[in-house]
Amino acid sequence: MKPALADSILDVLGFSGRADDPLCKLSGFRCRDWNYALSWLHDAGLALYLLQKIKDTNATSVLPTSILSCLEKNLAANQRRVANMARQFESLNQNFNRAGVKYAVVKGFSLVPLFCPDASLRHQSDLDYLIDRRSLPIAQGALEDAGYSLKKYSANEFVYLMPSAKRALLAEQQYEAHTSHAVELRLAFWDSDSHSVPLKEPEFSVDNVSTHRWQELVFPTLPIEDAFLLQVIHAFNHILTGWVRMSWLYEIEYFLNQRSTDRSLWESVERRIGDDPLLREMLVVVTGLSARLFRAPLPATSRVWAEDLRPPVRIWLDNYARTWVFGKNRADQFSLFSVAKLVLFLHQQYLSDAFSRRHLLRTRLLPWEQLFRRVRSISSNSSANSRGRGRQLKRELIRLIFHVTGGLRYLWEIPRWRRLNRVMAHSPRPASL
Repeated sequence: MKPALADSILDVLGFSGRADDPLCKLSGFRCRDWNYALSWLHDAGLALYLLQKIKDTNATSVLPTSILSCLEKNLAANQRRVANMARQFESLNQNFNRAGVKYAVVKGFSLVPLFCPDASLRHQSDLDYLIDRRSLPIAQGALEDAGYSLKKYSANEFVYLMPSAKRALLAEQQYEAHTSHAVELRLAFWDSDSHSVPLKEPEFSVDNVSTHRWQELVFPTLPIEDAFLLQVIHAFNHILTGWVRMSWLYEIEYFLNQRSTDRSLWESVERRIGDDPLLREMLVVVTGLSARLFRAPLPATSRVWAEDLRPPVRIWLDNYARTWVFGKNRADQFSLFSVAKLVLFLHQQYLSDAFSRRHLLRTRLLPWEQLFRRVRSISSNSSANSRGRGRQLKRELIRLIFHVTGGLRYLWEIPRWRRLNRVMAHSPRPASL
């Protein structure tokens, strides 16, 4: 995919009526360029947002006819998917209500309209609930009665799937109505075990909920300040894992465009965060990424806290963030010398000792133990035929190439990272973001 096309797409999505209208740039790209861009748009979650932005400005002529037709078909398919998920969502909510489950809906349909103007513009892969710990067994029973099965779990997360649902094998299949979705029951949202980064997560409580109305549905959600903080924590969680969906940052930009000057809201956010330096820095990093990619207007709170941003974090934002966000950062995507590992420069800033940093590099640069365990499991699976095992082993080879060459890319970057830190140490205090 041409970087110039990706930059132009982000300029269009961040466009808000200024004189430097970026839409005309899109008409200069050929159909072949757009065909390469489509898979990236689907993966980034931006395809339907781009379509709507172009339609809102009456500029559909900037797209090749075949690309416009493809996006329209994707939108129609996603509208059917949203309608199907809404029916299942309503049924689950009714089951929870009858069973006496204490819950709040998070992410998903609760994001409309604060973070997303129309649910059919975003690809939703799951239904998320914050559950009171005492209600967890009841909620699990309600899901099992509805036909869902537990797929995976951790201390604070329980993921359920419908066994009969279809998996999306191609990017465009994610919009199909009956492609699988998950139901996630959450007790908390920060994954300290995976990141080795201790965080005193704000107490998101089902005892403090607001009534949310979407279409004909009424359901409990978190207050607006908590909904925003949850989106920040969710995005930062994924940043430290090495991959973040760009649409999540775009949805934060949409929220900031509407509420960045709401003094009462940001006073509430400040009270919720308190003096926690990690939470403050999370907010600065996530909103800073949204600003760099989509021209999000930063609230005064973020600008003030950005002045105290530690130099290595600022260096990563200024020199690596954009390159990293655009990269093929998922291990199941074939990529030579992936930039995914560059996020380790940022991750290390949140580890308190040298042992933790060495452990992070050892397990994330080359996760041999995990790879070998997966290969052994495939090889010993007697129920799979040789062709099936071959496909699985091919996927593991892609993962191996991803980790080996991505690790080399990280090692190659170390001298530059150290040089930038030396320069920053001898430079005057930089301006805020």
